[in-house]
Amino acid sequence: IADPEAAYGCSPFAAYLDGCSVIVNHADHHHSKIAGLCDELQLTFPHVYANSYLTPPRSSAVKSHSDDRDVLVIQVLGRKNWKVYKTVPVSFPFANEQVGKEGRPPVSREVLDGGICFDGKVSLEPGHVLYMPRGFVHEASTDSDEPSFHITIAIATHDWCMSTVMTEMVRERLNECIEYRIPLSIGAGAYQGGMIDKDLESSIGNQLAGAKDVLLGITASDLERALRNKYQLHNSVANAHRCKLDSRKRKAAGDGEVVGPSAASTLSLDSSLRRSTDEERTSVQLQEGRLRGLTVREETMRSLMSVLSRMKGEDLPRSTVRNLRNFYEIDPADQQDLVCEFTLLCFARCCVELGGLAVVHMNE
Repeated sequence: IADPEAAYGCSPFAAYLDGCSVIVNHADHHHSKIAGLCDELQLTFPHVYANSYLTPPRSSAVKSHSDDRDVLVIQVLGRKNWKVYKTVPVSFPFANEQVGKEGRPPVSREVLDGGICFDGKVSLEPGHVLYMPRGFVHEASTDSDEPSFHITIAIATHDWCMSTVMTEMVRERLNECIEYRIPLSIGAGAYQGGMIDKDLESSIGNQLAGAKDVLLGITASDLERALRNKYQLHNSVANAHRCKLDSRKRKAAGDGEVVGPSAASTLSLDSSLRRSTDEERTSVQLQEGRLRGLTVREETMRSLMSVLSRMKGEDLPRSTVRNLRNFYEIDPADQQDLVCEFTLLCFARCCVELGGLAVVHMNE
C-alpha cells in the first residue's frame, strides 16, 4: 500500500481487514506488559525496545531484509514460519547498509541462492524465542488459518560499537575547537588532475595532525563514560514514555452512542451488534481521510459480505461479534477459512465506525 493513511484513515482495523499486517514501533511505549518486559531485560542488556507485528492468516509483514541490530523474536499468538539465509551481505551493518528495506538495495540473488540456515524454515509457536543476529537476511510468513502476533526485542548493537562511539567522541572534541568548525577552503575537492594547492595541502595537514592528537588522547575510561551516558539517555527517554502507561485510560463512548468511531472503540468479541437505522447511519461523522466504505481482503470478502447482508436482513436481528462466524458462507473454492476472530473484530469495528452496524447496549 503506497499511502496507508489515505487508504485506511489511520485505522489499523481497516488495514488488517484488507489483509495488511499491523506493526507498532516502540510497542513498549504503548503497552504496560511489554514495557515491563523491556525494563526487566535492561537488568541484563544496556538498553532494549520492542516492536510488535500482527499478521493475518496466510500472509507476511515484510519481504526478506536485514537489520542493523540484534533481535529477539518472541512468538505470542499463532504460528509463524521463518527463513534465515546463510549468506550475510554486509557483516555487522549500519543503517545505510541494510538490504531489502525501503530506500535500500534489494537482497541480492547471491544471498537468496546461498542456502538457508537450519536446513529449512523454522516454525515459531507461542512461547518460542528466535535470536536473529545483526545483518542476517530473513523473512517470515503465516501459512495457517490463524493470525500471528510476535514481539521483537531490539538490541541496538550498531549504536554500541567502537566505530560509532569513537566517531561521536572525536566529533564532540573537535567541535570544541573553533578551527574545526570553520569550513574548508572553497578550493578543497574542486581541483583537477590530482593537483592540490600547496597552501591548502599544508592547512589540511595541520588540521589532520591536530585531529590525530585528539584521537590519541581518548582513553578507555572516556569510552566507557560515553557509553554509560548514551545508555542512560536512551533509558531515560524510554522510561518517560513507559511511566505514562499506567495513567492512560481508554476513552469511553458517549452516552447512548451506538455508531461511529467512539462506539466502535468499545467493541470486544463479546459485544452485541444489530443493524443500524437510516438515522444512525447518516449521523456518523468520519475522521478526516477515512473513506465511507469497507476495503476487505479478497480471500475473506465473500464470507464477510454475507455476514453484513444477513445482519441487515430480518432473520438475524442481533449477534455477538464472536458468533458472527456462524452466519457467513465459506467460499467453496478456498480450502481454508481465513476469517479469524481478530478479522471478525476488525470487521465489526469498521462496520460500526462507518454506521453499517450498531452496538447493542445493556438496556436495549
